[in-house]
Amino acid sequence: MPAMPAIDVVSDASVALKWFHAEGEEEVPQARALIAAHQARTVALLVLDLTAYEVGNALMRGRAKATAAQVATVLGALDEICPAVRPDADELRLASELAERHDLTLYDAAYAAVADSRGATLATLDRALLKAGLGSRPSELSQQLASPAAEGPKRRRPR
Repeated sequence: MPAMPAIDVVSDASVALKWFHAEGEEEVPQARALIAAHQARTVALLVLDLTAYEVGNALMRGRAKATAAQVATVLGALDEICPAVRPDADELRLASELAERHDLTLYDAAYAAVADSRGATLATLDRALLKAGLGSRPSELSQQLASPAAEGPKRRRPR
């Protein structure tokens, strides 16, 4: 019988991008360690439905200058790596409140809202989400997962 995941993690696009593109990116090994932990069933990893659009746009318009065919391949791989969920009405309501309270974009706040409502930790490198205390860097999660005495990452409650 497979082991139950130790923790649930929602990854935003700033982390998911590192799964496919490394050049000029920070915390690539730590971000990719989340995939390995997901495959080992120590982490239950998910993304939002909007992650594919954000990752695809970053690959096409960012440093990578990926082609449409390359982006399509990446988005197919993203779909195979972990499930994408759509925020429900309560999560969207919480996202709106978080966006207003912390001066966040609604889509960034949606990641925090989904993580909170589902009892998960938000993995992010987004400065605004980190400043608001709504997420953890992949390096923080990697350290906590590697610590034998750790009970898992400390989930941050939206304020």
